[in-house]
Amino acid sequence: MGLALRPAATVFTARRSRGRYGNALQWHLGLDPHDGLPQLDWEDRIELKIITVWRRGGRVVCDKLKVCDLAHDPWHKLSNVLWVFVDRLTRVVIGHRFTRLAGASRELLETSWLLDPHFDSPSLFVEAREQDDRQAPAYYLSAHYLRESGIVPSELPGVFAFDPKWMREARSSHRGAEPLFTLWRGQAESDLCCPRCGGRIRTDLGTVREVGSAPAVHALAGGTVCALRAHCVIDVGRLPIGEHHPGRRELEEALEDRCPPERVWRLTDRVMEPEDHLH
Repeated sequence: MGLALRPAATVFTARRSRGRYGNALQWHLGLDPHDGLPQLDWEDRIELKIITVWRRGGRVVCDKLKVCDLAHDPWHKLSNVLWVFVDRLTRVVIGHRFTRLAGASRELLETSWLLDPHFDSPSLFVEAREQDDRQAPAYYLSAHYLRESGIVPSELPGVFAFDPKWMREARSSHRGAEPLFTLWRGQAESDLCCPRCGGRIRTDLGTVREVGSAPAVHALAGGTVCALRAHCVIDVGRLPIGEHHPGRRELEEALEDRCPPERVWRLTDRVMEPEDHLH
């Protein structure tokens, strides 16, 4: 809870890599970041799936989710899953749950084989997609199934509103670079400064108060790199862990890009190995 994935994704994956935040999470858990194997991620016992969520109209929503390539068994991949919820704007882990493919959830997926994929909106379907100039069909779970089955909770802490149009424009205008975040701690706009270089940040604080975030403009400053990036201001009070949590300082540093590559830490390095684990 509160693990920021962007530092690891920035250091260890290509900027335009598909699934780069999933790769970052697997790296944090001590797994191969680039597997794509038919086996389940964790010792062929637990499959790891990231569900990216955001707020739209006040509701927590998500998109369809890739299960596996067409050549692999989707029933095996979904048999025992750790779902990890990640906020789409901040790329911070905000929750998780475990499920086993049995009972009503399995029955709902089984009916997909009798439905027309074009007209009946099945929960599990095959979709063709382009990858490296070739067709790469894969199984997907519908967003409707993820919500209606109860996998995605109706409410989660740390979920921000997300404007995909603004994000696309922000990236395309800055050579694909992600926007930089500035945390708002209740100060007046005249006192809002870039945490990286100290330059002035201008934003609509009314929007920040209302929905938790807003696009921002960085005042030009001599020679600073962050003045050439898109910017966004985030209400610090809406982060998923409280200000007195021991990991809060690191979360804030990660969100504001104040964590240099040599200080990017790995979650598995902080978990003691049980003496009887036989590894």
